[in-house]
Order: sequence, then structure tokens, then C-alpha cells
Amino acid sequence: MGVYRDLVRVPGVLNVTASQLFARLPMGMLNLAILLHVQSTSGSFAVAGLVVAALSVGEAVAMPVTARLAGRFGRVPTLLVTAVVNGAGMLGLALTRSPTALLMVLGVLIGASVPPLLPVVRALYPQMVPRDIVRALFALDTTAQELIWVVGPIAATFLATVVSTAAPLVLSAGVTILGTCWFLLGARRFKPITANSTSSFGKVLRSRAVLLAVAASAALVASFMALEVGIIADLGGGLVAGVAIAVGSAGSLVGGLVFGHRRLGIAGVVGALTVVALGTALFGVADSLPLQFMALFFSGSGFAPALSVLYIMVSQETAEDAASEAFGWLTSAALVGGALGTAVAGVATDAYGSTGAIVVSVTLAVMAAVSPLVARATGPLRGLEEPTSETCKQGGA
Repeated sequence: MGVYRDLVRVPGVLNVTASQLFARLPMGMLNLAILLHVQSTSGSFAVAGLVVAALSVGEAVAMPVTARLAGRFGRVPTLLVTAVVNGAGMLGLALTRSPTALLMVLGVLIGASVPPLLPVVRALYPQMVPRDIVRALFALDTTAQELIWVVGPIAATFLATVVSTAAPLVLSAGVTILGTCWFLLGARRFKPITANSTSSFGKVLRSRAVLLAVAASAALVASFMALEVGIIADLGGGLVAGVAIAVGSAGSLVGGLVFGHRRLGIAGVVGALTVVALGTALFGVADSLPLQFMALFFSGSGFAPALSVLYIMVSQETAEDAASEAFGWLTSAALVGGALGTAVAGVATDAYGSTGAIVVSVTLAVMAAVSPLVARATGPLRGLEEPTSETCKQGGA
């Protein structure tokens, strides 16, 4: 774990990492905040669901575009403009009790203007630290982002209950703008990422590394979201289900800290993804709550390490002027995967109960585990090279 000590000693690392996580905190609040607010003002869960869906569509479509703009014109103008528009959209939704069509337009606007912080910061990481610890920085980021999904829902429900349903949206607007400014101030010491490339939009998807990461991360996130449906169907929608989901996130935190910085190689990343599938299957057959919690912790322990390897692979295999766009596509893939996983698991649950959702989740996790083997069969990828004895020593530092 000494590698993390070396990491935090690098000037600017903690500031940049903390600021971008703070600015992205609304991502853990928005879906629930919008659902609660729109349902409260319209009286319809269907309308609220449509607005949440509109947000997801807007973000999935726009993220590669705004990430490319950040790479071409610079992070400062892109992030400032999107943060202001995003905050204004959230305030507009908080204050609006308009027809469904206008609410959906606001949902699309909010989603489309989400600042591309994740692709920008992951494109920036290789410039921030020495080459031998950049893997640890990706692992730290991937692991720490779990906090967004722990703190966000709690904050949203607390404010909606104690203050008003508009309060989480107002808070999200402020956090987005202030957090983005904090990140830009902290990142100003690092070289701006601007691209002189004239390559066409989407060309980065011709990279085998990017395609693998898109496919694997989409399947992995879809598996996680399908598992959430299965947990709720099996344990109900109360506190026990919430704790169960948190246990899985805790497993991801631990797995990311222990294994995320290591040079896993193709066998390691396939193993991490297999752990996700096996843990999910064990949850489905466990006959007591303690065993189910253990299975979820085990399943989660493979999540962050696998994503960390995929991110470092894209960083190594993608040109600097295309890195922001590449990570933008990864974000979109995760959004689409999550939506599809939830939808398919919902249908399976209606037909077969919680078992249907678990089967869907396991199947998607197996697909994620197989994808690196398929990609590796077509040629080597630097992010998936097998570790040598020397790199093993470095990884275990």
C-alpha cells in the first residue's frame, strides 16, 4: 500500500482528485432527486420516470461530444459553460411546475450539459504523476467514486424529507458549479489538454482498447444495475436492501484499494470480472441474509479493480489528443449499460421473480469477463500485458 503514500505526496493530486469527486457528487443525487421532486409536483411516477429517462438519454448522447470539445478547445471554457448551463437547468427544474414536455426538455438539457469531468480528469491523470504510479491514481479514482453513490442518495432523500423536494436540485446546482471551479483552480498547474488533431468525431472507437473498454464496462455496469433490481426484488425496497447494496459498494472500495493499483494482466482482469459473476451467483443461491451480504461483498471486490485496468488500458492505448473523447465514450457506455441492465432485469423479475434478475446479472458479468479474452485474441494490448516478476514487485509496493 506504500504506492498510495507516494501518490498523495505528489503536489496537486489530492486537490484535483477531491475536487472532481465533489463536483460529480450530484451524479449520485440527480436521478433520485428528480424522481422525488417531479413526482411530488406532478403527482405522477410515470412523468417523473420520463424526466429521469430524458436526463439519461441527454447525458449518454452528449458526453462524448462535450468530452471532445474539452480536448479540442480546452477544459476551462468547456467545463465552465457546461457547469453553468447544468446548474441553470437544475434550478429551472426545481422551480418549474410545467407540462410534461417542458419537464422532459429540462431533463435532456440537464443530462446533455453534465460537465465532462470524468473524461477530462482521466485524460489528465497520466500528466499528473510519474509513470510508475499512474496506475495507482486510476485505482484511487475508481475506488473513491463509490462514495458518490453512497453519499448522494442519502443526501437527496434527507433534504427532500427535511427541507423540500426542490432542495436536492438546488444543492446539486451549487455543488456542480462550485466543484467545477474548484477543480479548474486545482488543475491549473497542469498542462491544458487541447488537440490539434483533425480526426473525425468517433474515430477513437476504431481502437481495440476503447472498444474493449466500452463493451466490458457497459456489460459490467449493466450487471451491477441488474443485481440492484434482484436485491430489491428479493429483500424488498426498505433499509435492508439499501444496506445490501452498500455492502457491495464496500466490497468494491476494498477491492479497489487492495488490487486496483496492481498490474493484473489479462488473467487478473478476467479473474476480477469472474469474481463479480461468481459473487452474484452466490447471492442468488444463498439461503440467509449474512451469506447474501458476504456474497455481495465478494462480488463487489472485483468491480473497481476491473474498471481500473480498463481505464489504464485506454489511457495507454489512446493518443493524448483523443483521450478525453475516449473516456467520454466510456461514460456513455456505462450509462447505456446501466439503463439496459435495469430494463432487462425488470422484465425478467416480472416473469421469474428475483431469480430472473440474478440470472440476467450473472450473464452480463460473464459477458464482461469473456470480452478481454476475445480482444486479446486479436493482438496484444499494453494495458493487459502479463505482469513480470519486476512489475509484480512494483505493484505490490
